[in-house]
Amino acid sequence: MSNIRSWYLFLVSAISLQSVIWAAIRLLRGVLHPDLLSDFNSITVEIAVIIIGLPVFLWHWTRTRDSDRDLELDTDFDVDPGAMYFYSMLLGFFYPIVFNSIILLAAIFQLFLGFDSKLLQNNMTVSEAIISSGVALFILSSMVFYFYKQRFNLKKLDIASRTSFINLRRIFLFVLSLSGLLVTVYSVLSLSNWILLELFYKNTVTGLGSAASIILDDASRLLIGLVLWQLPWSRLQLFYESAYDGEQESPVRKIYLYSLIFVSSLVCVTTAATLFSSILGKWLGLQNDGEFYIVINVLSVFGVIWLYHAMVLHNDAKSSVNRYVEAKIVRIYRYLLSVIGLAILLVGLGGAIDVIIRLIWLEELGNALRSQIAYVLSALFASAPLWLLSWTKIQKESRVNNEMAQVERQSVVRKAYLYFFLYNSTMTVLISGVIVLSEFLNIWMGDGSIDDLFDDFPYAIAYSFIALIVWLYHRAVLNEDKKSNSSAYTDSNLIQMRVVVFMPENSSFAVDLSSKLEFEFPTIEIEHTYDPKSLDNLTEVDVIIINTIDSNIVSKSSARKFVIMSSNSEQWYWIGMSHQSQSSQIRNCIHTLRQVLSGEEVKTPYKFNGCIVGVVVLIGIFLLFLFTMIFLVN
Repeated sequence: MSNIRSWYLFLVSAISLQSVIWAAIRLLRGVLHPDLLSDFNSITVEIAVIIIGLPVFLWHWTRTRDSDRDLELDTDFDVDPGAMYFYSMLLGFFYPIVFNSIILLAAIFQLFLGFDSKLLQNNMTVSEAIISSGVALFILSSMVFYFYKQRFNLKKLDIASRTSFINLRRIFLFVLSLSGLLVTVYSVLSLSNWILLELFYKNTVTGLGSAASIILDDASRLLIGLVLWQLPWSRLQLFYESAYDGEQESPVRKIYLYSLIFVSSLVCVTTAATLFSSILGKWLGLQNDGEFYIVINVLSVFGVIWLYHAMVLHNDAKSSVNRYVEAKIVRIYRYLLSVIGLAILLVGLGGAIDVIIRLIWLEELGNALRSQIAYVLSALFASAPLWLLSWTKIQKESRVNNEMAQVERQSVVRKAYLYFFLYNSTMTVLISGVIVLSEFLNIWMGDGSIDDLFDDFPYAIAYSFIALIVWLYHRAVLNEDKKSNSSAYTDSNLIQMRVVVFMPENSSFAVDLSSKLEFEFPTIEIEHTYDPKSLDNLTEVDVIIINTIDSNIVSKSSARKFVIMSSNSEQWYWIGMSHQSQSSQIRNCIHTLRQVLSGEEVKTPYKFNGCIVGVVVLIGIFLLFLFTMIFLVN
């Protein structure tokens, strides 16, 4: 079914149906309450949309059933268009349902409190809001009910279509959960900020009548956001605990949790720095403009989010039956915290050196420098404990003399972390050097002055000095890891293994593979041969690397077998398997051998399908635009 014709039919069906639905909503709103229509022409437009759009939808929708039997595979897309249509339409229904539910709930609250004549924040009266949102909720909820009644039976679908539905359902639930969490956080911050500023900073409480629209709107949004967050999240938790449809292996869940932890911990550290800055600023005689109370509020809310999702991640790690998966989950979490802590710590150290240089140069302590001192010290106080705690645990795990420490030192996350700071240190020195040298050249050529040099010179010197120390430290860590890995291979019984590349002598691929293996594993005996007799003395700790067409030759050997999915015969065709370059096959072979050496479970690295990545990106862009508009309107 995954062909261009199917995508065309589902796309036209989606656009035409959405047009008809919203035309019906606007028309019914105008019939029930004439003030909701701008003019009479809008009625004729909505009627025209329904008359034209409904036949277009019905014709294309009936043809989508015919496309189920269309076997012409004229595209490389492996996402089922039916699944994409189903969950895209549900998203298109759910977001307006949430928006109108907030309006309806706020209107009902105002009606019960006797504010029926007061305008809501969307400039509608209570009666207009109830009719407008009620009509939309009735029609949209009916469509959601209809779609769920007409949804596909997964048991009757082929494997590819069923996989698409499961993946998109997972993304759909996580998108809804994230949306609900965003609405909840926004509402809590808005409501609590207003309360804190009114009670503690301004020392006045606005009258209930003038504040009703603010309070009721935030309270309504909070209730709807909690429901939108918890309903899909509880279902996802149930799927995970019951290992339903591969939920425990899903990378989407890990991306969701790690992203929330990264964002919430980053916000907590930066707001904690701002809190310390407010305290130090007050001690240094700077004026407090109410920022203190807002910072406490933000820190509390995002601290709860961080703690909750960290606990979820901890439970996921504990419930894993594979100790390598458990270690990987914890490893990524610690490196995320370490990145945040060290990055902010380095900014604070650079600022501290800059302050010292300016104090020596200016020999005075003005308000601007006092403020900078407060920000610098607060950044150090907030980030240093976070980095020290996380990095100390990471280093402790990597220096233990066992196979898990070897896995830690060879992990992609660790290497990405180390090279990330090496790269940034190098770039910092490069940029700072260019700035300083260009200023000196300007002065030497008569196009600058010492005052111009002073504007940038302290920053450049400070951050260059810090960057150099960071580069040297992380380079030393890399060298330490390399020596430890070499010692681990030497001390391990696995170095007694032989690795036999069983391929023709004239194979360029085999020669390249053998040389790369010798470079990566210098303590292991690597042999390239195509003589079956050389396999007689292999044991169960040895490894044979073969092409698929030679698998029958080594089938009786007790050695472990790495099979390269390639063939030198044009009569062999691999159905459903993507082509890999020789360099990719060599990298995968080296990766697998490292897993064997460390005792880790042999598992091919998961790679996101391009279509799934595209879907996630499009949904992310849509959410960003939608929620930005909603928050701006409110």
